[in-house]
This record gives sequence, structure tokens and C-alpha cells, in this order.
Amino acid sequence: SKDTITNQLLDLKTIAPEGYLLFPGKYNLLTENVEAVKSQYFTTNPLGFLQMDNIPTMNIDEGSVVISTSQAKIIDDLHYYSGWQFPLLPTAIKGVSLERIDFNRETQNRTNWHSASQNVGFGTPAYKNSQYNETGISSDAISISPEVFSPDNDGYEDVINISYTLDSPGFVGTITIFDDKGRLIKNLVKNELWGISGTYSWDGINNNNEKARIGIYIVLVEIYDTSGTTHQYKKTCVLGGKI
Repeated sequence: SKDTITNQLLDLKTIAPEGYLLFPGKYNLLTENVEAVKSQYFTTNPLGFLQMDNIPTMNIDEGSVVISTSQAKIIDDLHYYSGWQFPLLPTAIKGVSLERIDFNRETQNRTNWHSASQNVGFGTPAYKNSQYNETGISSDAISISPEVFSPDNDGYEDVINISYTLDSPGFVGTITIFDDKGRLIKNLVKNELWGISGTYSWDGINNNNEKARIGIYIVLVEIYDTSGTTHQYKKTCVLGGKI
């Protein structure tokens, strides 16, 4: 963790005092109790568990997680919130992992996180996240993938990814979602400063914190810069599900 005022790292814990090789495309779980995790979650990689003597406490409501070198040089940094969890999960369910959708996207992007799928037991210790969905870079200014999604938290196409690729920096973007009747469904992004490229995800939840109905939806993307240049894009997607 780190001090939010001084930005200094606090309570550093060594992951592997004897050293450990982590290869590209491989996954590991850090835990104080290997057997407890294995008893609660299924894993396809039981050898990928690293037991630590002590891990800093991470609160459920919000907190910070930082990975750094032994010299305290930050590698990655996240400040998370409980509100990032899928809002339709039953309140009685505990132990739901908050998963990163795409590790190529910005860490702190709130739409880059989603609750782990129920089909995997709400967690994927030491193997690929159930919600992982690599968006890649599109030649189109605005692209949507997949075009049909089903936000039922089963780990398969639970979100749509709205990606942008711009010719220059300095644009401010807004993403609004409407149904096929033109009614406002979700204010996904409002006046955020964008980079050259990026991605936002929609999990099918409307402004009332309810799951939107099955049907066709219009994704309206509006961008502008300080010189007054504006662009507007309309894309469609389909929210599917079991009938």
C-alpha cells in the first residue's frame, strides 16, 4: 500500500525472499494460506500458489494495491472500490474476486474491472481471469466488441468493450447508451480526458443499477477538443440472454 498524501510506499512485503521466476503468460496466486484458497476455489494451476508469511490487509470497501521492486520502484498501482463489483450479485455472496478485464488497458480505469464469473466459483486463482477479454487495437476510430453480449456473469461475453483510436491527443470523450426507442439507459463516461487509444466496458447495467432488457442498444460516442473540433459516432450492440 502507499500513503495517499506523500505517495510513499508503506508496509512492503517480499513476495519471494529466495527468488522466483514468473514467465510470460503464466499466473500465480499470493496467499497466506494455500490450503484455505484451494478449499474454496477450483484451480487449473495448483502449482502456481505462492505462500507468503504476511500480506497487507485489503479492505472490502476500498483500498490500494501496489506492486514494486525491492527498491520501492512502482511497477503497477491500483486503488479499488467495492462499487466496481457487478451490482446484481446477491448481497449474501462473499469472496467474489474483482478481475481485470484486459491487462493491456489502464490499471485505474474503472470499466476495466468486473466481478469474477459464477461459473468458476467467483475466482480464478493462479490461472487466467474469467472476465479477461483482450480488445486489441482497431483501425476504426470507434469499435465495439463483441457486438452481442450477455451480462449474466457466466464468464462468456459478459461485457462489451468500446474502444477508440484517435489521430491526436487532447480529446474529451462522453459515452452514452440508449435503447432502440432512443431512451437514455446509461451514462457510461462523461467528459473524461482521453489518450490516443483506450477502451471502456459496459456490463449491461443501467442508470438505475438494474440489468437492462434484452434488445438492441445504441452507443453514442461524442468527443471534442479545446479548439472546438467535435466528432460523434453511433454504434449498435445487442444485449442477449436466456428467454
